[in-house]
Amino acid sequence: MKRDKTFGIYVPSYKRYDCIKTDKVLNDCTYVVRESEEQLYRDAGVRKILAAPDQEIDSLPKIRQWIIDHTPEDIIVQIDDDIERFSYVNKVNMEEIPDPDIIDAELVRIGQILSDLNLGFASIRMQESVIKYNEEFRFSSTIGLVCWFNKASLKSRYDENVRFKADTDFQLSELLNNRIIIVPEYLRAKAQYDKNSGGNNTNKNSSTMNETIEYLKNKWGKYYEHNFKTNQSKVKVRR
Repeated sequence: MKRDKTFGIYVPSYKRYDCIKTDKVLNDCTYVVRESEEQLYRDAGVRKILAAPDQEIDSLPKIRQWIIDHTPEDIIVQIDDDIERFSYVNKVNMEEIPDPDIIDAELVRIGQILSDLNLGFASIRMQESVIKYNEEFRFSSTIGLVCWFNKASLKSRYDENVRFKADTDFQLSELLNNRIIIVPEYLRAKAQYDKNSGGNNTNKNSSTMNETIEYLKNKWGKYYEHNFKTNQSKVKVRR
């Protein structure tokens, strides 16, 4: 990272103080939690905590935006709280990254790319599998788990009405307003997506999910579609 740029790593978390994972994978990160749970996370051994009023971060879009607005660094990365490992991926194999120093270097590297290109947003694919690998970098995909934000170049804000596909909504906004996002294909993470208790799963059910999908379809029109059979969303922004 250039000397005049600062970089921070944040982990938004809710009701997962009893199964701390991401903190054990990284050298250094700050958990962002509700004030009502701060002591529980401290008792669980989390080293760095940023606590916010419960009502200000009581959904994924609200906590994502709160972290962007209330942290001092120029470039930040937000990492899900259930990450078990990071891996390098190519067309034929996947190799776990066991060294936190290397993980740190990769996180900073993507932040530097955003800074150099004056872009606002980067994220990784949800799937760890090599089957999904195409090339080292893509510029659109279904993303989440790890999200970088270059504050100086962001042209979007998280929509509080999009409770369960907030990163997809934000991605679409950045693609349409900032033209490009960065998706590093070679870097993946393993997490128990939609399986762990707590987090964004607390109020997730078929009814609330369908409401979110209909909201996104009405908001984005031709740029968004969802396959209910596979439960997968697709971003359709041609470049």
